[in-house]
Amino acid sequence: MVEATVPATSANLGCAFDSAAIALDLHLTVEAVPLSSPGLELKVEGEGVGKIAEDASNLVVQAISRFHGITGTPIPGLRLRLASQIPVGVGLGSSAAAIVAGLLIGSQLTRHPVDDATLLGLAAELDGHPDNVAAALLGGLVVVAAAPNRVVSRKARIPEALRFTLAVPERPLPTSEARAVLPGSFPRDDAVHNLQRAVLLVASAFSGQFDFEPEFFADRWHQSRRADLLPGLAECLALEHPDLLGVCLSGAGSSVLAVSRGGATDEIAARLRELLERRGVAVRTMTLSADNLGAKGRLRAEAASP
Repeated sequence: MVEATVPATSANLGCAFDSAAIALDLHLTVEAVPLSSPGLELKVEGEGVGKIAEDASNLVVQAISRFHGITGTPIPGLRLRLASQIPVGVGLGSSAAAIVAGLLIGSQLTRHPVDDATLLGLAAELDGHPDNVAAALLGGLVVVAAAPNRVVSRKARIPEALRFTLAVPERPLPTSEARAVLPGSFPRDDAVHNLQRAVLLVASAFSGQFDFEPEFFADRWHQSRRADLLPGLAECLALEHPDLLGVCLSGAGSSVLAVSRGGATDEIAARLRELLERRGVAVRTMTLSADNLGAKGRLRAEAASP
């Protein structure tokens, strides 16, 4: 049996649209056992039961197939078990986690190790969004840029003191729908506004201080336009609390992410829940730590174990 464990992710971080993401302490674990005869046996457990395909269209299977294709090795019959803690379709990188897991399973099955840059390029090709897959693969807070024939990324480790509170609506928000409300271009003033805050956020992270403040997350590109798709989002983005370092839409939504330092996470969670439920949106809340290992870090740790 081979195995890969991949964290959930939250991308965009308000102003850093399509450029940054963090890894969170929720995980997808995929176990794969080669079979002596052709065929696929796939079982989904936990989050996503009834929502995630259990056939060859599953993203884990597609990523395994893609890896076998580039290495020119035949795909064996497989028994796959997918155990997920990551809610599906709500902006927490469930698709990115599946793709990264499948590529890592493919690498182990073929005994064909590849470097992080190659894995990241393959994952971004399959997912279409390099920020989520980079955070899932590497962990921590990542910034990314798509360059010709490759994805450039850098990672900062997130302090243990930071907490990430999620309000996760029961209603999913497909990325295609969330993208459809965005314009093809943005006014220069709005572009400068977002660039200034994204640079501040990244500088704070890579200095090691992580002295975030709500202004770093004050986006003018996507969140206000997506607020019509999620009643209560505008009120959540305006939330104030002494321990609150920032609030943003997680990825394309529908989850809302609050970053804090301090012991008031229960209070922050309750206020987010209240703001959304007041607008008729049923939610669950959870407070998480960051995941600084990522999927590749876990594989390295396992390989180094006696």
